[in-house]
Parts: sequence; C-alpha cells; structure tokens
Amino acid sequence: MRCHQGSVSLCEIPAITLWSDPMTLLTDAEVPDTRFMRRLVELYAAEPDLHALPREVFGCVDATAANDMAAYTEFHLGTGEFRAEFSRIDPDPERRARSAAAYLRHSRSHPFWSKDPAFFGERALRESDFFGDEEFMALPIAQEAFLPSGAHRQMAFVIVHEGYALSVSAHRVVGSPAFSDTERDRLQDLRAHVARVYRQALERSAQAMPPVERLIHLCPDLTPRQRDVARWIADGKSNEAIAQLLGIRLDTVKSHVRQVFEKLGVDDRLGAALAVHRRLPFTQLPPMWTLAGSRWSPAGLQTIAAAGLSTAESGRA
Repeated sequence: MRCHQGSVSLCEIPAITLWSDPMTLLTDAEVPDTRFMRRLVELYAAEPDLHALPREVFGCVDATAANDMAAYTEFHLGTGEFRAEFSRIDPDPERRARSAAAYLRHSRSHPFWSKDPAFFGERALRESDFFGDEEFMALPIAQEAFLPSGAHRQMAFVIVHEGYALSVSAHRVVGSPAFSDTERDRLQDLRAHVARVYRQALERSAQAMPPVERLIHLCPDLTPRQRDVARWIADGKSNEAIAQLLGIRLDTVKSHVRQVFEKLGVDDRLGAALAVHRRLPFTQLPPMWTLAGSRWSPAGLQTIAAAGLSTAESGRA
C-alpha cells in the first residue's frame, strides 16, 4: 500500500507552558476514588466521537490527579512527529514554536520523552521514575523545552493504534510535588478505559462520515479528483458513467481508476468498494493529521510548529 504524506508539520510539545500562576495542588485525599469512578461513568455515558473525546479525557485526568495541564497527543510512529491538544493552551505562539523545536531535537534522548510504546507497555510512568530533580534540571530537553515555561512534573500512558500512538499525560509546574504512587496507579487504571472509548470514538466518527470524507482519512494520497472517482466506484458506477458524471474523458477516468486501485492497495472495483465502505479510516495517518484543525484548541485554531521555526502559524496543517 502506498498511502503516505511527505512532510507533516509538528504540533506543540506535550508539556505544560506556564503563563499564569500555578493552581493550588490538592492532596490525594482530596481527589477520592469515588470522584474518579463517577468521571469514568460520565466518560462512557458521553459516547464521544473523536471531536469530543479529548475534552472528556481531560475531565478524567483531572479526576485522576491534581494538575496544571493535561495533554492529548498523537505520535506518528513512522516519523516521530506529533500533534496535541491541551486542557490549557499557552497563548504565546513563539514560545510554543521554540518549545516544539526543542522537544523534537531531544525527545529521542530517552524513551519516556519519545513516548515509546514498547517502553511504556500498559504502564503509566512519571518523569520522577527516571530522573531526580537535579538530574532533570540538567537535561537539555528540560532546559530548552520545559523549564523556560516553568514545566517540570509529568506522568503519562501510551495506547498504540495502527501506525500511531495516543499519549495522555498530566503536568505540573516547577515547585510542585512529584505525582504520587496513588496518582500514577489511578492514571494507569484510566488507560484501559480510554483505550476502549477511543476505539468506540473511531467507529462513531467513521460511521458518521460520507464516503468522500472517509477517503480523505483512509488514504490521504488520493487527489480530490481521485476521491471523486473512488466514491463513484464505491457506488457501483461504470467508467463510462463516471466520465459522464464528472464531465471528463473516459481515458482520464481509466487513469484515475488505476491510481485509486494502487493507492488503496486493491486489485479491482470490488476491492475498492469494500475499502471505502468497510475499512476503518486513520490507518495511514492519525486522526489529528486529517480531521479538521479548527477543533484542536480553545482558540479555534490548530497551532503547528516545525523544527527550527521561531514562530508558529495557525490554521489547518
């Protein structure tokens, strides 16, 4: 199969940026298991699609442990690139861009930072599991990506899906206590529930999509015209009928059909139709790469930053 995207921009790093006074942290006793269980019930009852899921997850993270920010991040395993949504967003685009570039440069220095699925497994992990406070402060990734904005404490889990991984994390600022064993265990308990609801959200979102939109997510390599042709193939139309519907030459339709077969990795029209109607989208690129960018931040814009940029641009990547 040949579906791929050449160069994908990066989202902000999955770490807190400090632009206001830190919240007053609660103790474990003030975040009881009853609140956590109630929030899990609400998560399932909400039946979220992919658009609503991040905010529901943030509510669960808040019930798991007191935090200054939560992050919902998708890592593309083939490229190491990532995109994220945050419960609280830093309004300074230049700071976001600098932090993103620094995180990219140093994330491979330890599997905790790169959110390596094999390293995490089914565990929730904390930065304090691997780095003492003095050691953390001396790390290049801390000095360049975290400390300039006051970020320190982190704990996260990772869920693998197709060619990408979803990471959910909680963050605290410098001067805050490390996440406790109780908080870590509670976040680890949350992982299985988020994994289940995430799969359900994928299915809900896919079922609600018309064929052309499914094709955008299923195979981002298809051109707009090839998606049109694939849609009509999925509806059982002949090449001659497609040429008439689209107002193009028959030879052009045949050329598009060959490209559609190649990019979908199928041999015939039946295979193409089954791919459009039955294959789950997001197998080539994660949802945050292809879903509308306007939903990924409270400001209504997805902020992106590529390595080395000193400023960020807003809009859909």
